[in-house]
Amino acid sequence: MKARYIRLLAALAIACLLPAIGASQEAKSYPPLPEAFSSFGAAVCDGYAYTYGGHLDKTHHYATETTSGKLRRLSLTEPAKGWEDISSGPNLQGLALVAQGGKLYRLGGMRPRNMEGEKADNVSVAACARFDPKTKIWEALPSFPEPRSSFDAAVAGNTIVVVGGWKMNGRDSKSDWCETALLLDLDKSPLKWEAVTQPFKRRALNITAVGSKVYVVCGMNEENEIEKAVDIFEVKSRAWSEGPPVPGPMLNGFAPAVCTCNNRVYVSPADGKIYRLTEKQDGWEEVGSLKVSRYVHRIVPASENLLLVLGGASKASNIALTEVIEPACCAPN
Repeated sequence: MKARYIRLLAALAIACLLPAIGASQEAKSYPPLPEAFSSFGAAVCDGYAYTYGGHLDKTHHYATETTSGKLRRLSLTEPAKGWEDISSGPNLQGLALVAQGGKLYRLGGMRPRNMEGEKADNVSVAACARFDPKTKIWEALPSFPEPRSSFDAAVAGNTIVVVGGWKMNGRDSKSDWCETALLLDLDKSPLKWEAVTQPFKRRALNITAVGSKVYVVCGMNEENEIEKAVDIFEVKSRAWSEGPPVPGPMLNGFAPAVCTCNNRVYVSPADGKIYRLTEKQDGWEEVGSLKVSRYVHRIVPASENLLLVLGGASKASNIALTEVIEPACCAPN
């Protein structure tokens, strides 16, 4: 009798746990992007993951038709509803999208001026805009001092920081590499971009912020050499320092995705592994891996212990698959 009672209690306990387990798994199922694209902007704002723009075709095949101008979002609490198109704007790739104060900031990028079948005529743009998800209205912001693409941006405190990139000048024209980083203090009025010294020239990099520090991860230099270097910019002091290089093969230095989760820096490079910067900031530790390795993609925090890997490209094609990473070490400090 006692044994039967214990078995009954065990069965009831399992039955009670099953719905919770099922709900947990369902919450971790995130749909693919509506289209396969790479080289786009992504940000998280008020419970939604947003993407803007992107390259829709094979690598190095550029045209107005191969570049997106759509702003899309996915509910992080109800991902089963899928991605929705909520606005649109200029067709861009190689841009940045950041969020602050419930608003989205679209920054720079590249647009092809040629149509399909014509020789590529790619130009960087300087235009920046702010989007209010509540009103779905775009507001023009001060443009960059000069056009810029293949850069990245992050928010440190209430300051938008832009690092790296180049200025593409169109068909048959040489590109100019950016020598300065840019700061936009959102507390100041009127808004104005401030140029600060940048001790390198790199593009195809990505950046993320923790507090007042901005981590500039990898990229390609003006000699077309891939670098796995990590540079750290302190916004308050305007000082630069060096961090540990990203591990793995040299291709890991080309356009890896980076993000911050619980004040820790994560990077998703081309080898398909997910690395986290150590607490002492003296190295990287592997904390996960992808089913499909990629580059020119994005990684965003979906919650305190969940990372979403979005889009990107492989050697074969662009990728629509959304992958979920739940590193055990993503728990708060």
